[in-house]
Amino acid sequence: MVSRAIQRTCDAVRVMSVDTGKVVPRSEISLGVAPALQGRLAQLAATRVLVVDYFASRRCSLVIGDLTIDFEDEPPGPGYAELASIERVRVFAESRLLVILGDAGFTLRLGGPPFARHLGVDLDRPDRWIDFLDQPGVLARSRPFRWRRP
Repeated sequence: MVSRAIQRTCDAVRVMSVDTGKVVPRSEISLGVAPALQGRLAQLAATRVLVVDYFASRRCSLVIGDLTIDFEDEPPGPGYAELASIERVRVFAESRLLVILGDAGFTLRLGGPPFARHLGVDLDRPDRWIDFLDQPGVLARSRPFRWRRP
């Protein structure tokens, strides 16, 4: 049984796949920002866009993966949906992640040690991520994995 929230988000995915010029509104997907990051996102972005993506790989009959979030110089293009901006920073997400972002309670945070800070993600419902990794086709990628820039 699919909950109403997931169904609404699935509808947003269908809309974005038809009309790539449309921004997914906050009523469908709301991304939170941790208190330590609030007010600093635009400064960190420095006119770049924020891209939410994922990495997945099969190891010993098990699919493992991680959500990735990074700043890019240009919007990513086809296969990505634009979400509502956060602190004047444009946000894009891989289209297959829209259901998770709408249902799992997504919050941006700063992670890593003080000398190597980077953006991280907290999910209120991490079980949604595990469900995503179990879906067929999750290993098909629109963009290759890249190591983060220093």
